[in-house]
Amino acid sequence: MNDSAFWIKLIGGLLSFGAFTLYYVSLGKRVSKEEKEAGKDLTFEINPFTGPSKDTTKKK
Repeated sequence: MNDSAFWIKLIGGLLSFGAFTLYYVSLGKRVSKEEKEAGKDLTFEINPFTGPSKDTTKKK
């Protein structure tokens, strides 16, 4: 019984760590893409949790 609890906690912890890692990697990629499009550092101009401040609908 004790061994199964250990494995469940270990696997759950690894899955949680993997999910958080992928989340922050994807945020970094999106911010990097926005900075390349703008041609400058957007550190204080973009909130990675809410998205860019520009219109992203691509209407022309």
